[in-house]
Amino acid sequence: MSHKQFEKRILDDSPLSEGERKVLVAHLESCEQCRKLKTGWENSLQLMHSTQPVQPAAGFTARWQIKLQQEQRRKRIVRMRVIVMSSIFLLLISLFAYVLLSGSLNEFLANVITFSTQALLVMTRGISTITTFIDEIPALLRWSLGVFLVGIANMFVILLAFILWKARQNQKEWQRAEIYAEK
Repeated sequence: MSHKQFEKRILDDSPLSEGERKVLVAHLESCEQCRKLKTGWENSLQLMHSTQPVQPAAGFTARWQIKLQQEQRRKRIVRMRVIVMSSIFLLLISLFAYVLLSGSLNEFLANVITFSTQALLVMTRGISTITTFIDEIPALLRWSLGVFLVGIANMFVILLAFILWKARQNQKEWQRAEIYAEK
């Protein structure tokens, strides 16, 4: 049996069979290095079991959880920034490649103006269609729909105000947590 296997048996806490124990005891009688390892290991185990665990300082868990949450938020923000900046970079590279491959900046500008004009025409036709459709709806139903849509818009404004208020509260809480964590 190799020397490493004896070291593994000394350091392993699993019980040994009678035959394995006898082989290990015989090896320990002849090997000074393994005897020192066994003695050191037993002393280390005894010291670990006899030592009282150290209690963390008051508020340690809360401070640690706050720092963990802050770190997770920071990583999410960094990840989002990387995604947005990469997307913008790829868009700009694509735009530059298009300008180079199209042959000239004039042609590119002409294409942008043509696309913009077509988009405006499509939107104008869509608005015209919607207006024609709305004119065919009875006036009472139009007013009811208008009041309903204004109510929905107000709900979104109130929701936005609540979200901004909550974000401000969270910001104040994070600042207090940072001050507390520094203490």
